[in-house]
Amino acid sequence: MPKKSLINYIKALQQKGYDISAIRNFLHKYGYSDDEINESLDFNPTIRHEIHLSHTTVFIIVLVFVFFIGIFSFLYYKPLQETSKLLDLNLEPVATAAEPGQSISFIKELSNLGSAKRYDVIIKHEIIEPLTNKIITQKIETRAIETFGSTQTRILIPEEARAGDYILRTVVEYDDKKAVATLPIKVVKSAKIQTCFDGIKNQNENGIDCGGTCKPCQEQVLGCNDNNQCTSDLAENNACVNKPIIPCCGNNICEALEESCLADCPKAAESSFISSENLDETKELARTNPSKALQQCNAIEVPDLKDTCIGNVGEAQKDKSYCVKITNARIRDLCYSNIAKSSNDHSICQEISTDSRKDSCYMTFVLDNKDYSVCDRITNKHLRQSCESLRQLSEIGQQTSEAQQPE
Repeated sequence: MPKKSLINYIKALQQKGYDISAIRNFLHKYGYSDDEINESLDFNPTIRHEIHLSHTTVFIIVLVFVFFIGIFSFLYYKPLQETSKLLDLNLEPVATAAEPGQSISFIKELSNLGSAKRYDVIIKHEIIEPLTNKIITQKIETRAIETFGSTQTRILIPEEARAGDYILRTVVEYDDKKAVATLPIKVVKSAKIQTCFDGIKNQNENGIDCGGTCKPCQEQVLGCNDNNQCTSDLAENNACVNKPIIPCCGNNICEALEESCLADCPKAAESSFISSENLDETKELARTNPSKALQQCNAIEVPDLKDTCIGNVGEAQKDKSYCVKITNARIRDLCYSNIAKSSNDHSICQEISTDSRKDSCYMTFVLDNKDYSVCDRITNKHLRQSCESLRQLSEIGQQTSEAQQPE
């Protein structure tokens, strides 16, 4: 190690403006070797600073750090806690035009976008006359919400409702919050064709199927009754005439508008009364014998039930190729969503046709699996912001957990 006095002397000469060459010549005259001069010129001691803190100082620093972490968590985490219950409501029309005394039907889709796993909600459906804002009928139900639910709902149009345009409003109440969605509906006049053979006193008839534009009532003769419910019994020119009533349930002919007549159209009637238990049995069969289950689905003549059945087979097999066979877009999207969840593959969500249902599919992975890699794929900006907030909260929690682990 070079002499400290020589190092200090060289520094003093440099501060006075002498260059290195002049300093070397000067030191050579006083007998210093090249090695001594070079070591002194190149010497750059490492300075080590040590700060000694008392236990009290360390405790105060830790206390201040914990205080600021607490304030940050309160300001950042509390708003997210307050929105732990968050619902998205969507209505899809099925049959939104009906006569008085008939029912409209629609699909309600509820998506749980918050962090709460399962809770009950009150669902209120109202049919409103726009001009008067009068509620002509309503239906209230209670449901438990977990992640995503899609169910079909029917509401009966009152007999006294006038033909015209109405609004269906669905309100979901939970805590002090509400989710609201609306659909336009129409009440139409009766489209039944009035005839002299429909067994009803209508048109300008004086009796049932007689008088007015029909044959005079006095020409009906009880003796002409052939005891066949599918004929209209009349007397014409002193002879009995038994005219067939078309359509008529009970004539062993499956005619138009007779899908619900079990006697004449057993196959169509049976398929129209398929229950959820039947679909569940087919879904269970699909786990071991998908080909046979698919045959049962294809035998169903009601399109939506057939599509739902095929979707169940795809879900049981975790195979999205079954979804392609579904004609109804809503049920097809639901098929993709269910298979994405059951197979834990969020890439299947991309197959869904509508952005809202696609976003709901992605949010399922965020909430159930804490998979925040899908945030950038969500199109709805509010949902995307919620996803990013949950991601940041997760990262903060992870960093805090790592900091608390002993080294």
